[in-house]
Amino acid sequence: MPSAVTATVENLREIGANGSYRDMAALADQTPDFRSNNAGMSHSEYWYLKMRTGDWPMAQMEKLLTFPYAVRPSARGKVYIWPLMATLPVDQITPAIARDIDRLLGQGHAEAIRNGLIWPGYVLGVAEDGTWLYFVSGAG
Repeated sequence: MPSAVTATVENLREIGANGSYRDMAALADQTPDFRSNNAGMSHSEYWYLKMRTGDWPMAQMEKLLTFPYAVRPSARGKVYIWPLMATLPVDQITPAIARDIDRLLGQGHAEAIRNGLIWPGYVLGVAEDGTWLYFVSGAG
């Protein structure tokens, strides 16, 4: 992993462990086209709403970063994507990956994904230059 990606991931882990949704939003706001599911709200407003519903975005982000990542090409170069299992075709879900899916999303989700469920969890992407690109949920 390039040092710029490593630095961003370390920053995100620190925010996940000790920061707030405001810290996440401040970092996201540094990227003009940053993507979240904010639906017209600011990232700060959206992530505050998520917290109020019991879905703490900082904890979700911290948890994602404990799993293996995928590397995919994009128009802006390589993108590092967490978790790897959100990017895999169904036929590549091994028993070990199925356990990771169930550990991340809850028991039975690996089987549901094998049966056509679109990835219902969070996905996080960092460009090879270290730019945090997105943190979305339900990103098939």
